[in-house]
Amino acid sequence: MIKQKIILTFLLAGFFGFFNLASATPLPETIATSTASTTVPQVLGLQTPNVPPIIVAVKDAKIKLESVILNHAMVPVYKNVKNKKTGKTTKIISSYKLGDKDIALAILDPNTNQTILTVGRQNGKKMVFPDPAVDVQLVTFNGVNSKFKVNSPSNGQIVALKYLISPKESGSKSAIEKSLYEAVYVPYSQSFNDPAVLAYGSDYLNGVIDRVAQDLKNIPSNSVPEKTITEAITPALIKSLVYAEHTDTGKVLNGTDIKSTIDQLNIVFALNEGDAYKYSVSTANARGIAQFIPSTYTSLVKNHVDANLIPDFVAGMSDHENSIKAMYLLLDDYAGTVRVKARMGFAEGRVFEYGAASYNGGTTRVAKAVNLYGDMWNEDRSGQENATKLAIANLKSKIKKTADKKTKTSLQMQLAEENTKLANLQAGTLRNETVNYLKKIYKVIQYFNGQQA
Repeated sequence: MIKQKIILTFLLAGFFGFFNLASATPLPETIATSTASTTVPQVLGLQTPNVPPIIVAVKDAKIKLESVILNHAMVPVYKNVKNKKTGKTTKIISSYKLGDKDIALAILDPNTNQTILTVGRQNGKKMVFPDPAVDVQLVTFNGVNSKFKVNSPSNGQIVALKYLISPKESGSKSAIEKSLYEAVYVPYSQSFNDPAVLAYGSDYLNGVIDRVAQDLKNIPSNSVPEKTITEAITPALIKSLVYAEHTDTGKVLNGTDIKSTIDQLNIVFALNEGDAYKYSVSTANARGIAQFIPSTYTSLVKNHVDANLIPDFVAGMSDHENSIKAMYLLLDDYAGTVRVKARMGFAEGRVFEYGAASYNGGTTRVAKAVNLYGDMWNEDRSGQENATKLAIANLKSKIKKTADKKTKTSLQMQLAEENTKLANLQAGTLRNETVNYLKKIYKVIQYFNGQQA
């Protein structure tokens, strides 16, 4: 057990300023533990799936971190209160801020094959690790996925961390305390880039998607009524969407090697399995591997009672099988809505694309694009839109300068036509963001098709 004293409550000059507690808190004791055996276990004479040695070390480190206690400091915020009778002013505590909090790291020493546990302190986006047995520096702060540099032990590798997540960092003491919760996670690092680790991560996601597909195999599709959901949208396409959701659109479209981005995701899946992206929350409160917002998920649970989705939003988005099942259902629902709204141009072979585009840009715009442009629905028409706007501006200028009534009437008719054209373009053209989102998905699909070929 790591020897620690509860950090005393103290007053900070400012919440984001880092306060050195070296004098208030003793240095944590370093714990060195042997890495778990990498021997593949035998069950009834059959070998279980091979687990790469580094993943065994990760699993072992996570177990050891579970027993580490993380402390935190509550910083009082004072206000002046004047006594109406005496006129005397006194300071009282009006609220609290979260001050320093502990963070624990598990570092694999390749020289001894031992895992070292050490505790540091975090304040805002700054961290310090006072343990003399290690030399660790924070490189980039990103919550549980922060990047570190291990100077000592030599070539040391962080194989897990324990982090205190603090959604509410100011207010009443009880509100802050209730919001705090611990997370054991493995931040992404290129040092884990190994074929065995990549395969382990890929196999993990394949297994999740396969189990979801099996669970949905008898549920009718809304997008293609005569088929089941998994017949209308194949598991391979769902896999491509999962990877695309967590890759940077700009980097992929600007020529970044798609393999490297997919490899990064496979590393994250290998290291964290069911916890991968569990703590990923956007500013819009979109969560987890599927990045759903509460209202979308609540509606889905209500409309698909037969799918047995987890009712609670946070719990549902923290579970990979449930999240991907929800993603599957939503895509099919969206494509089904496009089918109703765009009867003329709807193509059953493109339901996944309709669903994915709606996932990003909404069903109404997708349906209008399908109705107006058929197979060309997903093209970028920003050039046409800009040209139409220019034509409108030129016509307006000409109308303003023209005195001849007949000529002006003709120009006004042309202007009306161009305005109608622009309105149709703006209403029935996918936004550039959605066009690029689809391009990214196509690149991921092409990559996996190339692998299969």
